[in-house]
Amino acid sequence: MFEKHLTLLIIPEESGKTHEFKVPRAIVWLVALTIPITALLVGVGLYGYAQARDLEVAVDYLEREKAVLEAEVDQIDELEEVLMRLQRSNEQLRAILSGKKGGAQGNALGGEEPLITGHQRLQWGFVESVPTAWPLAGPLARPFSEEFPAVIIAAVEGSPVCASGGGIVVRAGYDGEWGQVVVVDHGNGIKTYYGYNRYLFVAEGDYVVKGQNIALSGRSGRAPYEGLYYALKEGDAFRDPGSYRLWL
Repeated sequence: MFEKHLTLLIIPEESGKTHEFKVPRAIVWLVALTIPITALLVGVGLYGYAQARDLEVAVDYLEREKAVLEAEVDQIDELEEVLMRLQRSNEQLRAILSGKKGGAQGNALGGEEPLITGHQRLQWGFVESVPTAWPLAGPLARPFSEEFPAVIIAAVEGSPVCASGGGIVVRAGYDGEWGQVVVVDHGNGIKTYYGYNRYLFVAEGDYVVKGQNIALSGRSGRAPYEGLYYALKEGDAFRDPGSYRLWL
C-alpha cells in the first residue's frame, strides 16, 4: 500500500532519546512548492523595487531638465521682447534721422506739424543731444494730454533722475508748481523739464550728457505723489515725451 506519511527521525549526537515524527506527504509537497514560489515572489519584488528606484531617478532628472527648459524659454521670451523693443527703437531712430514728420518726433498740440526736423536737430549735437532716453525707471502715473502737456513717472522718493539727452542746464532751482526743477536746453529749440525733485545735482550753466544723473526724485511743488514731472518742449509747443523714447 502507498505510504501516506514520511518518518522524520531526530537522533542526538550524544546518547539520548531518539525522536520520531511522522509527517504527511501532502505537507512535505506543500512546503517544497512554497519555498520556490516564495523565492520567486521575493525576486520579483526586489526587481520591482529596483525598477521603481530607477524610475524615481529618471523622474528627478526629467524634472530638472524641465526646469532648465522653462528657464530657457523665459529667457527666449525676454530676448524676443528686447528684440522687439530694439526694432521699434530702430524704426524711431530711422524716422528721426530721415526727418519724417510725426513718428518719433511726436505730434504738436492741436495737430500742428513739427517745428524742427530730425535732420536739423541732429546737426546741433547728433544723437546725444536728442532727448530719446527715459529719465526715470517707473510706471507712467499720468500720461500726456492737451490738458496736462507732460507726463508723471511714479517712483520712490530718492530715485535717480537722468538727463534724457545732452544739453545745457538753463534753469535749476525751486518753482512753486514744479518744485525742485531742472530745465535742459538740447539745442534747436528743444528743452526738457524735470520737476517734483527732492534734490538737484546740477546748476544753471552746467553741461550734461545723456544718461547723467541730474537729480533725485521726490514730491516737491504741487506733486500729487512721489515721482517725476517730465515734459518736452519743441519750439513753442509741448510734445509727448513718450514719442521720443528709444531706451531707458
